[in-house]
Amino acid sequence: MRTWRVGSISMGASLLFLGIFLLFSQLLKWDSAYVLAGWWPVLLIVLGAEILVYLYLSKQEKPMLKYDFLSILFVAVIGTVGIGFTVLQATGLMGQMETFFDSEVKTADLPSYNHQVGDNVKRIVVDSSHYPITVETVKDNEVSVFGTYRGTFTGDRPFLSEPEDYLLTTQKGDTLYVTLKGLPESNGWRQAGQEIQATLVVPASKSLEISNNYNEVTLKPRTLSSSWEVTSSSMVNLVLPTTENLTINAENVGNIQGEDAKWQFTEQTNASKSEEETRENEGIPTKSATLKLGNGQHPITISHADQINVSIRD
Repeated sequence: MRTWRVGSISMGASLLFLGIFLLFSQLLKWDSAYVLAGWWPVLLIVLGAEILVYLYLSKQEKPMLKYDFLSILFVAVIGTVGIGFTVLQATGLMGQMETFFDSEVKTADLPSYNHQVGDNVKRIVVDSSHYPITVETVKDNEVSVFGTYRGTFTGDRPFLSEPEDYLLTTQKGDTLYVTLKGLPESNGWRQAGQEIQATLVVPASKSLEISNNYNEVTLKPRTLSSSWEVTSSSMVNLVLPTTENLTINAENVGNIQGEDAKWQFTEQTNASKSEEETRENEGIPTKSATLKLGNGQHPITISHADQINVSIRD
């Protein structure tokens, strides 16, 4: 008579149930990960039922359980995998893993922002955070922001859907404050390659102040009729037509390129030269110069920048 070892039926039933679940997951489009997380308690039920049946059918007064350790080990491995999937599902890591593997980094259009400002607005203050920004001018009183952004997408769902997702605008008195916000980030898997390439269009008649947190700023003023200020930038690119009437004041910058012959550098006294050498040794920008175009009526002041590039075009 063949000896019944507890575990052999459990292993067979486990393979049977696993095959059935995986078959239905293919036919009914179930999520295989959730199937593995949900079916493993059947293993304990089958193994427990097998022990009870063995004890019930045994004719011995004190039956001795005989185990098929290889089968039980197989059942234990499958159960452990199932418990692992359950833990991942309960902690939310399963969903984050699916999002991570289903996501991809794309470049998309920023939701456009257009705002008509009144004559009571005299000044626009811009904080572009750590993103590069390009600034141009128009003759009317409209402020616009557009451009592209690079972020992590899951499926076809847009990363940014409204201008408020990346832009904060507030008017206080005669000043309009414009702030580029950081892109949203997940608390789980790291969102890679996030960046914004924004273009800001402002009225040529409004004063402008830009703080950039040491990133790149490109200025393309046309028929400027106000004053601009740029502080704390790694690089400032000025693209200017020859017809502009501007005075570019560079204060405490590291390097100046373009139109070298026309720059008027500030002479240093002996005391200030010593201070300048000390600051240069510490890596602090120290150069100051002025560039005048036309009658130099409207100033553009650039301070605490690592580099200035000037390009004058006809």
